[in-house]
Amino acid sequence: MKPPVPETKDRRRLGFPFRSDVLCLDFVATVAKRDMADRELIVTDDDLQTWFYVAGLPPAETPIADGALDRARELREAINHLTRSRVDGLRPDPSRIEVINRAAEAGPPHHTLAADGTTAVHSPAVAADRILSIIARDAIDLFTGEYRDRIRRCLGHDCSLYFVDRSRRGIRRWCSMAACGEKASSAAYRRRHGAKSTVSQD
Repeated sequence: MKPPVPETKDRRRLGFPFRSDVLCLDFVATVAKRDMADRELIVTDDDLQTWFYVAGLPPAETPIADGALDRARELREAINHLTRSRVDGLRPDPSRIEVINRAAEAGPPHHTLAADGTTAVHSPAVAADRILSIIARDAIDLFTGEYRDRIRRCLGHDCSLYFVDRSRRGIRRWCSMAACGEKASSAAYRRRHGAKSTVSQD
């Protein structure tokens, strides 16, 4: 079951982009400006815990287990590799697939039923690897599901995000119209009107 999604204003306040329309690709986006500046957004255990929170995932036990941050980044880069391979039409590295499969094995936390028999009780804090398994299983669902051929790279000139195109016609170009589409439209407008001004002066 997909985790609950926090309000956009919370996401913006905490500085993580959530424009991919799928959990595992939002996790990939925790490296900002890929192939441009490669800015790491998950530097510490606290950053990872914060991302779990804004993604609507259960909290990890604290302190986060040794090596969990490295495993989180390894999973993220494996998902990024498979995503790029899918978009570019390349065969993925089997070792990256194994990273995702191994992460999925941990088993995600789950809700339990309260004594009244009608209320779901949220999972308490669990090992970080169990939360990472939610992300890994989401990636497996994406790469094997009906939208596997709808994974796109945003065409924004300074954007590195991937997203899932769920539009009816399948021609979406931007991770977000507000974030990238409007910038492109404004730039095109300035180019057109700048060219017209040059012609009229001539």
